[in-house]
Amino acid sequence: MNPLFMIMINMAVAGFVGGITNHLAIKMLFHPRRPVYIGGRKIPFTPGLIPKRKDEIAVSLGQVVGEYLVTSAGLNESLQRPDFRQKLIRKLEDWLEEWTSREETLEEWILTWKSPEQIEKFKAGLKDWLQSKVREGAAWLWMDKGVGTKELKSFVPGWNEQKRSKLAGRMADLLAEEVKSELMSLRGERLLRQMISRMTQRSGGFLGALAGFFVDEDKLLPKVQAALFQQLDSQSFRATIQVHLDGRLAGLESMSLAEAARHLAGEEPFEQLLEHIETVLPIRKWLDSLGSMKLPQLTEPYREVLKASIPKAVDMFLRLAENRLERVIEAIELPAVVEAQVSKFPIERIEEILLSVSGKEFRAITWLGVLLGGFIGLFQSVFLLLQQ
Repeated sequence: MNPLFMIMINMAVAGFVGGITNHLAIKMLFHPRRPVYIGGRKIPFTPGLIPKRKDEIAVSLGQVVGEYLVTSAGLNESLQRPDFRQKLIRKLEDWLEEWTSREETLEEWILTWKSPEQIEKFKAGLKDWLQSKVREGAAWLWMDKGVGTKELKSFVPGWNEQKRSKLAGRMADLLAEEVKSELMSLRGERLLRQMISRMTQRSGGFLGALAGFFVDEDKLLPKVQAALFQQLDSQSFRATIQVHLDGRLAGLESMSLAEAARHLAGEEPFEQLLEHIETVLPIRKWLDSLGSMKLPQLTEPYREVLKASIPKAVDMFLRLAENRLERVIEAIELPAVVEAQVSKFPIERIEEILLSVSGKEFRAITWLGVLLGGFIGLFQSVFLLLQQ
């Protein structure tokens, strides 16, 4: 046989065998997926290396990640980096700016992640909760704190006889001025005309008829008004009213709030108080009004305050994370989490990832087998030729 031809044949065969061997070795990392049996005996090297050692690989990866890669010290070092802090602040500022600039109402924004039925249910629940808290607060003040049993005078700081007399004087003046204002109105004039008419009618007989004939109500009305105003402006009249009001206040000041409310309303004061609170606090109306407000309108008064508080909030969060990070990592048992995830990860996906990352290297290994096989074939051929 031609020596050159023999050398080429040997190199080709050896290179083919070397390439096939390396290619099969790479494939046997992932294949077969399960053990193969012939005649009840398992064929060696089945399943492949990675399927066979998958659980052990998962345990090892979990230990490596938990003990060396993701550690509390490493995470704390990342959290303490100034650039990380600034990046977090910028992200929050951008989010705040974007959120507070949306041209949508609060309810429309919530509708992006909640259904109308859920929002309605939340409103009803929040209304009931707020009403219950208002009731609890009112009960706490009225019963536990004894507001209902306190005397009325205790609600006025520095209340004494002098202040009571002064208040009675003001009330007397106010009452007199209100009466004067009423008498000067059209309704007051009609009332005075009716009084004058009844007075003339009560006279009766010839004198009454004569008075009704000669008395001019239009001329008499200003005189009656002037007389009444003079009486209302007199110090004696106002002093009399003041004394009367002072006596009434003296009787009221020693009454408890509950007694005063019961005296005025004729009902149980606490129940009436709760009904009054529900009337003056339209919680559902407030919730609907809040939901219809646009986000910029809702957040405008607080935007700068919120923006200025972001650095402090970030620092507080970083300190809290730094103090609790080790306990959090221990609590989540990171090695066990990694082990469980790797165990559930499909072999097909692992093969796809490794081949996509190291495909060139695996092909290079295959061609390296071809090259080494060719050199071995060449060496063998030269050795045989030298033996002849």
